[in-house]
Amino acid sequence: MLSEHFTPTYWWIAASLSGLALAVAVASLPSKPRTKLIAGTAVVLVTALYCAARTRGEGSEQAFQLYILGTLPLAVLRWVFAGWFRRQLALARAGEPIQEVKGRHTALFLGALVAVVAGIAVVL
Repeated sequence: MLSEHFTPTYWWIAASLSGLALAVAVASLPSKPRTKLIAGTAVVLVTALYCAARTRGEGSEQAFQLYILGTLPLAVLRWVFAGWFRRQLALARAGEPIQEVKGRHTALFLGALVAVVAGIAVVL
């Protein structure tokens, strides 16, 4: 565990950075600028509220770890599957139907999700 020496301040910073990474990932999905702004802002606000609520009290370290385990893998997977997302967004913008999600796509995503979550859990 790389985080054994973390103080509550370090956990707050790590959770904030994880939330910002997710905000960037979420904001990159919509095609309209206004929707991008709304999506990114919503994630930032939820992160701020969560971090503010969990700064004090017992269990704050575990709460931050769970928040990081919930947000950071999604941001990482957005980066891992960036090519696929880019192709789907290009098809949608061109007015063509997007590619149907098949069982192998779902299995690949779930396998990657489990691997990323396990990797982050080991590091935390």
